[in-house]
Amino acid sequence: MNHQTLRNLVATTALVPLLGLAPAAAQVIDLEGRTVTIVHNASPGGSTGLISQLAADAWSQTMEGNPTIVVQSVEGGALSRGILHVMNARPDGRTLGWVAWQGSTRVLDPVERQIPFQDFGLIGGVGGSVFIAHTSTDPERGMNSAEDLPQLDHYTFGGYSPRSGPSIRTAVAMDMLGVDWTFVSGMSGDTPLEAARQRGEIDGYPVTAAYYLSTLAPGPVAEGTDIPLFYFTAPNEDGTGLSVDPTLEGMLPFDQYYEQVTGSAPEGPGWDMIMYHARVTDPINWLVVAPPGTPDEHLQMLRESFAEALESEEFLAGAEELLGMVPTVSYYDDVQAIVDEIANTPEAMRQLQRDYIGRMER
Repeated sequence: MNHQTLRNLVATTALVPLLGLAPAAAQVIDLEGRTVTIVHNASPGGSTGLISQLAADAWSQTMEGNPTIVVQSVEGGALSRGILHVMNARPDGRTLGWVAWQGSTRVLDPVERQIPFQDFGLIGGVGGSVFIAHTSTDPERGMNSAEDLPQLDHYTFGGYSPRSGPSIRTAVAMDMLGVDWTFVSGMSGDTPLEAARQRGEIDGYPVTAAYYLSTLAPGPVAEGTDIPLFYFTAPNEDGTGLSVDPTLEGMLPFDQYYEQVTGSAPEGPGWDMIMYHARVTDPINWLVVAPPGTPDEHLQMLRESFAEALESEEFLAGAEELLGMVPTVSYYDDVQAIVDEIANTPEAMRQLQRDYIGRMER
């Protein structure tokens, strides 16, 4: 999608309320007998599509009017096409978005290409992924335990994109530990990344906790060919560091690992960036939204029915089976706070992320 097309779409959306497409008064739109489409922005059959279908099945039972809810994939444009599809939909209650949004790095785009997430009707969010840094065992290089990492001369890690939050944080962590690094891009998903590690093309990659627990821990880690290093999580309760994941026994969140191997607490711009991503990236993998201009009363109904649906045993059990973990569900107030923080990201933080992305793209 070219820049002019995106500018035109944003401009069109800005005009929607002026054209009278939004209901004039706040109201709950009558959805009885109607079909509501949940649009996601990834390929069919992936985790985004499957989790949105689970949510649709549960939400149809709690949404006022009990409409039929179908899921539609609108992929492409570096995940932008599906987001823009929802942004430009009529605010008539019949289109919702369940989008992988990458808000923390989209804010780095030129102004004319940025998507105004704050203009959407925010409903909720789903995510809570934990990412683990790990490396192949290499006795010849002195890599026999997690504590050996700061003495490693070089670490090559892989990922889907330099704009990925886990990849950026891995690069930052290596810099803080004084380890030279190289990033290999274009690997989508844990399975191809693990295959690359086993072929010796990379030393490791930021892996999801679900894949680690189901595949790496009982396989390469148990066999002694792979070593977990540390992990990234959302902030702890008082916001001073990263939270501890009780399922990851024998591992530490990065801040505790850093203090263990260096003798001092992490600080500085790199640590600030890790905490920034902990606040705005980890809690929400998928943002759930209505088009701009959706009536406030209808949004309130959507928020309440969303909470009821995603707290149901039906959804939680299905999500745990699909994702290998019970996802974190965020509600309107928390989502609004995250969207606001991203929109107001200081220029110094934006530039630091751009600098890391530039280094990773070399």
